[in-house]
Amino acid sequence: MTELEARERKRRYALWDLARLHPGTDQAKPLLAILDDIERRDREEPIGEAWAMTIDELREHVPESEILGRDGHHFVVVLDEHIPEPWKNRFEEASPGSTRFRQGCYASDWHHFLRQWAREMKHLEAHRSTTLDIS
Repeated sequence: MTELEARERKRRYALWDLARLHPGTDQAKPLLAILDDIERRDREEPIGEAWAMTIDELREHVPESEILGRDGHHFVVVLDEHIPEPWKNRFEEASPGSTRFRQGCYASDWHHFLRQWAREMKHLEAHRSTTLDIS
């Protein structure tokens, strides 16, 4: 496993665990420490050319493509080669077992991931602000 994969897997598991907790609970503190450490490492040791891209920038940067399936149907996809790192790995970690094409993922799955990431970051900020208020 590469450093990028390890970092993003650790981030993903912490975000999933944090999602089950209400802001302000003491159970969130170890998860927030993990996420704070990962974000510090992102700044100090960035992996991938797009580590600082926002969700809006990604939406603009990553194009959709139409491909023809084996059955003759047209599908709208996001090609793997168009998703910059570390976002490609973040998406893969958040979408284990998703149905996909050899060339990439369904565009709807990519858009769902971006919306979910934005919700996760809002939830993370709610935890951080609540933790700071009660500390």
